[in-house]
Amino acid sequence: MMDRTAFRRTLPRLRRIFSNQGHSSGLGCESNAAKSDITKHRARKSLRTLCLIAIAVPAIASPLGCDLPDRYDIESFEKPAPWHSDASSSFASQASNTARPNSAADAMRQSGMPEILTPGQSPSATMGTVSGKPASQTSPGDIANRLADEWETWQIHSLRSTILGGIHAKSTRTVDNQIKVELEEQGLTYRGMLQILESNQQTFWHDANGDLKKVDCTFRRGPIESHRTIEITASEVQFVDDRLVSSQKKTLRINSPLGGPLHVYQTLRRKPLKEGEVREANVLLPIMGEVATLRLQHNSLASPSVLTPQGFQEVVLQEASCLLSLDPKRQRESVYWFDDQGQVQLYHVSNEQRFSHGCKESQYKLLGKEFLNQDYPIALQVQGKPLETESSLLAGDLRQVGYKIMWAKPPAPESVTPSEDEQTTEPESDAPADDDDNRIALAPRQYLQRGGDGVEQKLIVSRVPVPQSKLRDRFDQFGGEDSPADLAATSLVDYRSATVRRIAKATANSPDFTTAERAMEMNRTVHSLLSFQPLSQGMRPASQIADSSTADSTEQSILLMALLRSAGIPSRMVMGIRHQTADHISPTRDLALPFQTRARLPDGNRFVYHAWVVAKVDDQWICLDPVEGTETKPDCLAIETTDMKDIDPIDLVEDFIDKLSRMQISIYAVIRGA
Repeated sequence: MMDRTAFRRTLPRLRRIFSNQGHSSGLGCESNAAKSDITKHRARKSLRTLCLIAIAVPAIASPLGCDLPDRYDIESFEKPAPWHSDASSSFASQASNTARPNSAADAMRQSGMPEILTPGQSPSATMGTVSGKPASQTSPGDIANRLADEWETWQIHSLRSTILGGIHAKSTRTVDNQIKVELEEQGLTYRGMLQILESNQQTFWHDANGDLKKVDCTFRRGPIESHRTIEITASEVQFVDDRLVSSQKKTLRINSPLGGPLHVYQTLRRKPLKEGEVREANVLLPIMGEVATLRLQHNSLASPSVLTPQGFQEVVLQEASCLLSLDPKRQRESVYWFDDQGQVQLYHVSNEQRFSHGCKESQYKLLGKEFLNQDYPIALQVQGKPLETESSLLAGDLRQVGYKIMWAKPPAPESVTPSEDEQTTEPESDAPADDDDNRIALAPRQYLQRGGDGVEQKLIVSRVPVPQSKLRDRFDQFGGEDSPADLAATSLVDYRSATVRRIAKATANSPDFTTAERAMEMNRTVHSLLSFQPLSQGMRPASQIADSSTADSTEQSILLMALLRSAGIPSRMVMGIRHQTADHISPTRDLALPFQTRARLPDGNRFVYHAWVVAKVDDQWICLDPVEGTETKPDCLAIETTDMKDIDPIDLVEDFIDKLSRMQISIYAVIRGA
């Protein structure tokens, strides 16, 4: 890094450069005394930006993404890097051509500018790479392996001024000489008023030559995680999907080695692209479960705005375009901007507004605070009357809450624009065609009043049952007989397992207990056994949950259902939302506040994903919340119910998200009192 004294000594040289019309602009084109004023202005702007950026070490980026392939043709591993002594003479002479700089570093040196150094790199090492001489006595193969296979990077995805998500990736050489790449991506997506947490963790194993051999994937979409393992041989790719209640397998035939989802990043680190060079490779897309062809081509020098420790600044970088093709009709083009060491600083998918910026770890944690600190899989803000005040938080006297629900069409999937034909032929209506889609699954003590058009509804949730004389015929309510499915053993509700039977036998086994008392005691038992963790796996068999120490609301409900059914008590799971009280926001030391477990009340009413159980006891249905160990309160809204028989958990969650995304909820009445 250059100190202030060295920077001041550079200024006279810069002034001479700005006044010399015949000097190279540092933009990768030949000098000419007859340049236009526009060209001079752009050259001066680029040089001024380079002068600023040379003061600090640039951030390192990786062109990653959920299914963004970034590995190059394996044959390139054995080719010498262009800065080694055995590189072609034509490239060496091109690199030393001062009239036409071939790299961003050349552009700066011809301009008299200081170099941009990467962490741990000395100026002498950089000069050695340009002159075509090794910078040290280390073998070329060792240098290439270290640069390509030992790295760690952070990346932020942004849409204009909004941070959408980010990636942390790390690559190492294992003791058995494999290349192990760990990728963790996390971000927030939006459906209607919903904020949905999505993440994926992927681990890739390559052999010593770089051929991809195995992939382990864990994907989160809202409240549940799913898993996929991939095995690659010389002739085929085998996928195994764990869908929580079943497994699915798929095999793809291949005829060449495959790269992983870091193809572009690793090929550029191994051997930066020459001017006009084109590379092609076959790559695996783990999330899509397909193999694609990738074509990477060097374009030119450019001056994009990249994220530096000082903020966004323009920097002279190499540019390459990448075409990813599954078939002629399914293609995606993207652009990478990288430095002379092959480190990508910026990435952009054509026809999308999102950009991905490389950054430092500290910047990643600061800019990604919203999605990194997201503590619930689904959250939404509810307008209307506040459900909490400082006095009500202490009193806990919520009696009834009135909710207003407006139904809308399902929002279009993100980043999909309807065609002109679809826009002209699709009828415009605020309500779906089927009225059943405008129906939430009621739970006990929830009463629904429908409007005439079915689009607007009012829902009353009460702490105690409302007498039938007050309801008359104006409200729909939960009811109905139980069915054999409410007592069935399933792959998730496996109440016949030894672990579940042992807990059930030790819980509420007094002969004096009524059915309702036995159910309440089982609810308290699950609450005592498991610590609440809102971002758990989401759906596991009850036998596995019973052996755990932590679980989310869905898993606690599954275990409670297993205990209830083992005692012959019909039960179902409810998926809905619950008001997130202010004591979950953050701690505070403000002694002036009456309660010291939060920094502030939330802005508006924040509701989050929640699951609980309805059970039929003594000829009536009750709501049991194992997270609290009590019955549910009026701040819980049921959206879906399931007996957990013959379900696909992933489809169940998608239906839940789809229904909730079409609901615009507000609070119109809050009643307190004993």
